[in-house]
Amino acid sequence: MKSILILTDFSDAAFRAAEYATSLAPLLGVENLILYHAYRTMVQGSDIPVPAPQVENLVYVEHMEKLASLQDQLRMMTDANVKYELLAEDAYLPDQLNKLCRERNVGLVVMGVAGKTGLQQFFMGSNTSQVLKVSEYPVLVVPQEAVVGKKISSVVFSTDLQNISKASLEQLHRFLDLLRPEVHIVNVEPPAADKYSDNTRNEITLLHDTLEKYNPAFHYVTGTHIADSVLEFAKEHHASLVVTVPKKHSFISSIFHKSISKELAYNSPVPLLSIPASPE
Repeated sequence: MKSILILTDFSDAAFRAAEYATSLAPLLGVENLILYHAYRTMVQGSDIPVPAPQVENLVYVEHMEKLASLQDQLRMMTDANVKYELLAEDAYLPDQLNKLCRERNVGLVVMGVAGKTGLQQFFMGSNTSQVLKVSEYPVLVVPQEAVVGKKISSVVFSTDLQNISKASLEQLHRFLDLLRPEVHIVNVEPPAADKYSDNTRNEITLLHDTLEKYNPAFHYVTGTHIADSVLEFAKEHHASLVVTVPKKHSFISSIFHKSISKELAYNSPVPLLSIPASPE
């Protein structure tokens, strides 16, 4: 992993995510952190973001100054030999994210999320949801309550045991090899579900074979609401991190759009690592 991309909107939640990423970088062997802010320039009286030459440079300078201030704050909290790169641009983040990650050798995207109300909650959830939806790279969502500097000693990998991608598991391996945590694999199904179909058995076998060296514990939980059950399981097992591989139309890819899942999206003290469902 060459670099970590830290997304920021200069909020308190984003600052906590940046702190968390800074403390995590040495554990992942990362020496380059990119502080990134995407903004849209608006012409007065217009609802459409368009270039405004008379203010564009001033806006850019202002954002770069904020990034420099953030960098100074983060440098004070670590003795690690970490290099910071500052990047602000007039861009729509979902359209720019994967291109940026490819060009900068990014192995992990980090962003914050915090419980809010009204329109602030809507836009925060929308931004996070869009990043999870489009990202071709692992995304770490850090809640504002996350404890910075705490060792990641226990990981909960939530899976629906359906069409598990070996490529995604290989990405998970990279994190587990570096962090060496206790690993729990949890599957939540409704009471009437058939947990032991032939396909399910095959997926369980795949997980056993590919994750064997981490000596994972397998847990099969009955619950009517997946997100709430995963959150409760993580709490009971003192998890430091929840990992998931989102799929189109799965609960995690739409979690920030469902009010029933706001407890996990906005209030969980446990960071969430979303690993993209890579093609085989």
